[in-house]
This record gives sequence, structure tokens and C-alpha cells, in this order.
Amino acid sequence: MPVTRSFFQRIPFIRIASLFLIGVLINHYLNFDLQWMGIVVTILLSILIFLWHNSNFSAVKTQNYLLSLCILISGVFYPKRVTEKHSLKFDQKDYYLAEICQKPAEKARTYQTILRIQSRLLPKPEKVIAYFSKESFDTTLVTGDQIVLLARPQEIKNMGNPFEFDYRKMMSNKGIYYSLYLTPEAYHKTGIKINRIKYLAEKVRDKLIALLSATKIEKEERSVISALTLGYRTELDPETMDYFVNTGTIHVLSVSGLHVALIFFILSFLLSGINKGKVGTLIYPAIMILFLWIYSFITGFSPSVQRSTVMFTFVIIGSTLRRPVNIYNSLSASALVLILLDTNVLFDIGFQLSYLAVFGIVLLQPPMAELIQLKNKILKWLWTMFTVSIAAQLITFPLSILYFNQFPNLFWLSNYFVIPGTTILIWLSFGFFVLYPIPAIANILAELIQFITDLMLRLLKWMSELPYAVSEGILYSQVQTWILYGLIAAFVIYGFTKNKTWLFGGLVLLITFQINALWTKSDLFNQKTVYVYNSKNTLIHLINNRSNYVLSYGQNSITDQEMNMIQNVCNHLKIEKPKFIKPVTMNKFESSDLKINDQTINFLNCRIDMTDKLKFNIQSPDLVNFRINNPELASIKITNTILPGENLSLKKSQLYSIEVVSKFKEVVCLNLN
Repeated sequence: MPVTRSFFQRIPFIRIASLFLIGVLINHYLNFDLQWMGIVVTILLSILIFLWHNSNFSAVKTQNYLLSLCILISGVFYPKRVTEKHSLKFDQKDYYLAEICQKPAEKARTYQTILRIQSRLLPKPEKVIAYFSKESFDTTLVTGDQIVLLARPQEIKNMGNPFEFDYRKMMSNKGIYYSLYLTPEAYHKTGIKINRIKYLAEKVRDKLIALLSATKIEKEERSVISALTLGYRTELDPETMDYFVNTGTIHVLSVSGLHVALIFFILSFLLSGINKGKVGTLIYPAIMILFLWIYSFITGFSPSVQRSTVMFTFVIIGSTLRRPVNIYNSLSASALVLILLDTNVLFDIGFQLSYLAVFGIVLLQPPMAELIQLKNKILKWLWTMFTVSIAAQLITFPLSILYFNQFPNLFWLSNYFVIPGTTILIWLSFGFFVLYPIPAIANILAELIQFITDLMLRLLKWMSELPYAVSEGILYSQVQTWILYGLIAAFVIYGFTKNKTWLFGGLVLLITFQINALWTKSDLFNQKTVYVYNSKNTLIHLINNRSNYVLSYGQNSITDQEMNMIQNVCNHLKIEKPKFIKPVTMNKFESSDLKINDQTINFLNCRIDMTDKLKFNIQSPDLVNFRINNPELASIKITNTILPGENLSLKKSQLYSIEVVSKFKEVVCLNLN
């Protein structure tokens, strides 16, 4: 029997979870007539029942195929459609009864929180993201408070700039589609407290953070400890966050699988003495599972901790049953349970990366560790840490690059001190919380926490500033990401089976990846595009092949956020550093492809008039192709289409003049090819 077939037969849950997952993805990306799907399922089940008592080989094989198809179709049926959320219309302000789902977090200009609102207009309660004005803000607002508010929810929208992060999609995956801005007179506390277990968990976490705030631990170190142990990242400075991002250790700031694993091993060590006898083998897993869920509780039941706790709960149950239930079954079963509870979790970046990392470590680390046999305990530990880092990174790096467009080159080195440091800090922090009533011991623990955290931050800062510490601007498309995962899978299977067919398949995928990359680059060498950004300043980005210009018509200098926006486009299009021009400070500018004169910009075959609106006049030999290359024009009115000349039969070879009108700071993307 082939190794791959044997592998999947021994792990039924991975087959069930995979088929169900494919069904969910089909539901997400395609639209089906559910009535016809119901007919198909009915027919399949009828055939399955008819063959159920037939034990010949062909019938059993048919039953397996039918069961697989039924599981896949169940995945298509299961997700609840959310199209009705987009049909909600809020034409005017109205009164809503709301409850605060998390403690308002201070931002630069507002206090941000999540509200659960309800009213006569809503068929059911709706989650919204709310921004409170800092002016006369009620600082007594906490999780679970009920308020009455007068507001008009606004649909969450992206800024519309090219290649920007899809914030709207991220929030919709969390079930949040609307936002509110509240001034002091727009809301009022009712005095009623809403009691939910999640709100109670938030309050417990807030009290533990208050204990840390009462010590001499400095703000930066305190924010790191709050993130490391309690999953509270609100107080983290962007600069501190960058230290962890650039060194590939950002995962330690998201309380997830790593932290739950550390708690798991700490508890295993402390409770190892009771895991004996019939009674002990029952008490041990019960206590382990209880404490893991208590930890999940004090971290505010964050989604990442819940995922990891569910995962380890299945691992503990599998071990207790003393059956040949392996880690793959436990992982697959826990993932299936989470998807059943909320199908949107499948599109959560944390869910994807955490499960892939654990799967990679379980699958690849043991054979990698066996490549070098070491007897020295210190060298063996160093080698184990290295293989764990490589195994996790090998499985997750395509997805990480797709989402974050960078790769931390020193991830393998940073984990040598971040993982031990995190372990020590978790021990010390829990000791601090338990022994806080004893000031003398609590103060010593607080000083140790301050020292170790400060040392870890200094090391991370030093590493992040090293040359080539991080490779930025790496861009993969979704197609390239799938090809990479196919390539990794082919080579991994070849490593286990030594079947040359998989090696050949991997080489074919490698060639496919290179051809796709070359094809993408060839398209970028022939790009002629005009972008107008949605920003404080009026920014016009003119791109001709790899050379490009940025025209700034604002009164203020270009902000860091605007620079990041421009750099993001440069990274995606593989173009050179732009030449920045401020036309208001010069009378004329002229180059081979750009001429600026007064309020007129002539770039290639496009003229832009800077009047009360932006008017783009494009000379194009083919109106049809121009429309095909500019699907965004569906939302921008083409005010005039002229067919100049006398010979109307020329059609495509005739020169068209297309006038597009847009407001200042309205996003425009024109492909001039």
C-alpha cells in the first residue's frame, strides 16, 4: 500500500476536515442554487442507503466516494449566508441599545471599542466597531456596560487605494460590517450591567493588567508582558512591534499555540506525579484541560487562545483514550470543530498560520532532528530549536509573504533567546499574579520581569537593525502561493516515499512557478498607468514602465502614511524609486514622457486638467480595449466620447478621445496601454 494512502487511511479526521473545508471554500467563492444541491444530496444519500448492506469491493469503493461527496456538499451547505447584512440600510440617525464588548482602547484621536447594538430596525443584534470622541469621554465605560446611543451606522469601506490592505474584508470575517462615531451627547449610560462569560473574562484580564501597572515595571516592558502573557496588545508601540516583526518573533506577542503549549508543558511538569494508576489517569487530564481553559479565560477568550486550547484539549483526550490516535487526528478534529462553530475562522490569518505551523513542526521536525545525532544535551537542544524553527517557517513562509510581503532572515537566531525568555517570563508573571498579596516577593518578581523583558527588547532591537535582517517587498500572488504549497507538498512526500513521480511533479511545479514569475514581470515592463490616491494631499502617481513620478498638490508635506502607500505600489509593480514633483513650486517641468504647464499635465497619451475637478483626456486607438483595461471606470463617469475624423468605418484604427471626470482625492486608476 502506498505510504500516502496509508497515511490518510490512518487519519480519518484529516480526510473529513479537508473535504468539509473544500466545501466551505466552494460556498465562499461560488454561488450555487441550493435547491438543486438539495436534490443532488438526496440522490446521493438514496444510493448510499441502497448500497449500505452490499459488502463487495465495488460497492464499498462506491460508498466511500459517495460519503466523501456528501461531506464536501455538507461543507457547501453549512456556511450561513451573510448577504442580508449588506442589504441593511441606515438612512438616518436612530436610537440603539448597545452593550460594550471590550474595554475602550485609547487611540491617537479616539477611544475604540466593539459594540453589540440592537433596535427595531435590526432583525437581530449587530456587532459594530465604535469610535468615541476624546472630548468629554466617559472614562468609566467598561466591558459589559449598557448604553443608549443616537447614531447612524456607516458601512465599513476601504480607502480604495491600489494594493492596500483589505480592512473591510478582515472585519467582515469577524462579523463586523458597520462603524460608528460617537460624540459625548450621542450616548448615555443606562446603569445596567450585561453579564456574559466573555465580559467577565475581559474584566479579570483588566484587573491583572492593573496589578502590573501598580509596579515599577516601565510602560514599554509592561506592554510587552501584557501581550506575552494575557494577549493584551493595545498598549504596544508600533516601534516595539517592529522589533518583533523584523526578527520573525511576532508570534510571541499573539497569545496562541506557543503560549498554550508552554502552559501545557509547565502543567505536565507540575502534575507529573499524579499521572499514575486508574484514578490518576483520569484526574490528570481533567486538571490539565481545566487549567488550560482557565488560562483561556484570563486572556479574555481571545480567538487564538481558544483555537489552541481546543487543539490541546483534543490532544489530551486522544492520549487519555490510549488508542492509536495520533496528533494529526487531534489537529484535524480540533480544526473541524472550530470551522463548525464559525466558518469565518477559516479566513482568519492567525488560524491559518497557527495550524500550518503546528502541522509543519509535527510532520517535519522529527525527521529533520534525526539528520544529526548529538549526545551533548546543550548541542542537542540547540539543534532541536533550529529544526523546530525551520520546520514551522518552511510550511508558513508562502502564506506569510502573501500577507506581509517580507521575510525575517534571522528568525532561526532570534528564537534561541525569545522562546526561553518567553517561557521564563510566563513563569515569573504567573508567580507575580499568585504572590501579589505578598509585597516583598511580588516586588522581586516585578524587578526580574523588568530586567528580562528589557534585555530581550535590547537584543531584538539590535538584531532588527543588523544588515539584511529582513527582506522586504517580496510579493507573491495567490496563484504563486498555491504553486509554492504544491511544490513543498511534492518534495515533502518524495522525502517520505522516495517515489520519483512526486519529485518529477515538484520539478514541474518549480518550472511553472518560474514561468509565472517571468510572465508577471514581463507585464510589469510594459505598464503605463495613472493613479490618483485617496489621501490628505492630492497625489497623482504617473507610471511609465519602471520610471515614475509622484505629483503632490497638497499644502503640507507628504506624510509617512502616504509614503508607505506610494512605496506599496512601487513594491507591487516592481518600479524604481519615484521622482517627487511639487508643481505649485515650479513654472514648468518637461521630460520625454511628462510635461507640466500651469494647471495642465501631459503624460504619454493622457492630458490632466487641474480645474475645479480632475479631467482626464485620453487619446486611445481602441475604445473597447480601453474599457477592458479599465474596469474601475464603471464607477467613474465618462463624460464625452468623440470619434474624430471623417471616415467612420475605420473603427478600431480610428483615434478616440475619452474624457473622464473625477473629484479631487477620489481614487482613480487609469491603464493607458
